[in-house]
Amino acid sequence: MGGWTLIGCIAVIFLGILFVKRLGQSVPILELMTLIAGLQWIIGPIIEYSSPSGHYKYFMYVDQETYMGFVVPAYLAFMFVILYGVKKSARFKVPISHLEHYSQYGLIIFGIGVFFDLIGGFLPGALGFFAFILSNFKFAGAIILFFSKDPLLKKIFYGAIAYLFVIALAKALFHDLILWSVFFYMFWAIKNKPSISFILITFLIAALSLATLQTIKTAYRSQVWQGYSGNKIELFVTLMAESFVMGNATEEADQGEIGTNVRLNQGWIISAVINNIPKYEPFFNGETIKTAVYSSLLPRFLNPNKAEAGGQDNFRTFTGLSLSDGTSMGISIIGEAYGNFGKTGGIIFMGLWGFFLVKVWSKLFKIVLNNIVFISFLPLAFLQVIKAETELVVVLNHLIKSLIVILFFFWYAKNYLNWNFSHETKR
Repeated sequence: MGGWTLIGCIAVIFLGILFVKRLGQSVPILELMTLIAGLQWIIGPIIEYSSPSGHYKYFMYVDQETYMGFVVPAYLAFMFVILYGVKKSARFKVPISHLEHYSQYGLIIFGIGVFFDLIGGFLPGALGFFAFILSNFKFAGAIILFFSKDPLLKKIFYGAIAYLFVIALAKALFHDLILWSVFFYMFWAIKNKPSISFILITFLIAALSLATLQTIKTAYRSQVWQGYSGNKIELFVTLMAESFVMGNATEEADQGEIGTNVRLNQGWIISAVINNIPKYEPFFNGETIKTAVYSSLLPRFLNPNKAEAGGQDNFRTFTGLSLSDGTSMGISIIGEAYGNFGKTGGIIFMGLWGFFLVKVWSKLFKIVLNNIVFISFLPLAFLQVIKAETELVVVLNHLIKSLIVILFFFWYAKNYLNWNFSHETKR
């Protein structure tokens, strides 16, 4: 390992230890975000450099010294700002057990989510994102009900996880299942205070399950998306069992299927950006940053040229690589930072991005101190933020628009439904 590689590896390990320690004590969403970024931007590339996959496209486009010489300092700037910013909130002893007093609110919030889940597909496209945010209220409601004194209401929490699993099997899309399961685990840990050894065992099981899921995902999707009419749970379990027995045998390498680390490794895209800019494409000098800000603040009818989600255009221009219109790949915020501002400017931008996130987090946490119900909505607000592969336009759009919806809901509930959120909180 070179110097920056070693430093980056140590930083990610430190983040992992810190995240484990804070589970059961707080809701470490920003720590999770930073840890995921470290795994995808640093650990995945380290594995690829040391044991190349040999894939014709998903490889590191620059040497290790060049890549780590930018990514690790940029990651450290981001990480240190985040950790300093969440230090105060990590010390607060938020009385989350007080959620037991809000079971009635939790049921209504859960009901709102279920309602919009059912009607969302019938609403016009312009209301699609609005319906998506409100449909996810069911998970915030399930978190509140998990702390209820009524055993029956607690079961809604586990029912929400089962629902996520069934929907993931039906659509053959597992992203929401994984993310919400991690969020649910955070709240489960706050209530049950698991030991460090239990958390580590849980993580080990989760890592093995995710690795196995990656080996069967393509085979499962190919059958489901072609109109599989049998029992999808049985199909999923069968493929999982076969993968455990035969390793990666379910992967069709000769048809271009990719391995687990290629999926973890966001570095191949970032390295392609570093390789392409400014050699073949000039720096964008903040152009996509301004576009992201405008897109997040203005609705589409006021901004007809609003950037579309999916990342195809940015991917092609930043990396110089081809991408089919039906494929979605993000260049990540750190890749976007380099493509706009270069090495030094990209490092500074990552520090500023971390500063922005901790300022938002601090404002939201002040709300939590006076309104404990609000804590159940934090995962929804940061649902896109924690994804390391997502570019700025998607992250900002989700963060700002979701907070507008959530804050308006609480304002309406307090002023027109006479909901009282003023349960005393203490540090």
